Amino acid sequence: MFPGRSPGNGQARAAMKKIFQYLGLLASLSLHAAAWGDMADNGVECSVVMEKTEFDARAAFPDFKLVFTNKGEKTVRLFDDFYPLKDNGPNIFIKIFQKQTRGQKKEAAWYNPRYQIERGRFLNFIALKPGEKHEVLIKDAYLLMLYLKPFRRLINGEKYELEVIFRDGYGDPGVRRKYVGRKDFSVVDQSPWR
Repeated sequence: MFPGRSPGNGQARAAMKKIFQYLGLLASLSLHAAAWGDMADNGVECSVVMEKTEFDARAAFPDFKLVFTNKGEKTVRLFDDFYPLKDNGPNIFIKIFQKQTRGQKKEAAWYNPRYQIERGRFLNFIALKPGEKHEVLIKDAYLLMLYLKPFRRLINGEKYELEVIFRDGYGDPGVRRKYVGRKDFSVVDQSPWR
């Protein structure tokens, strides 16, 4: 007999081929998961829609919406905790990153809700059926933001990324979820004499 021609060798080769196919499939799925967007494990995708994606640094930061879309096959509950205290800011985390070379980014500003709420028995929820959307308007974000050194403001001629995080610890009992939405925007000089 020739080397590699034993009777059981074809079965082993077929089994190895199947294993490599499955590993390749798993690798491609894991690579695509990052490109599919910011979808939680319950099928809800969070995205950010800005009023303007190009504005002057001297203008107020534009209002934006958080859009939650149920792309799953089951109805999902979201905890309605976006504005739990009427006199305070929203219960979300906001970060602005300045885009730099080679895909790097540097944090330029942020907002963190600095309050704790004691939850009562009555919690409000939003039921999202498959395909349904829920929008949350975030107004006057410029009043909330803390800009970091060295400039303490956005700079004309730069590109940025807005990242908004909503943490839901009550939508499903015992499960804590983090919904993340991102949007790119540019700050450009819109002076009339330019």
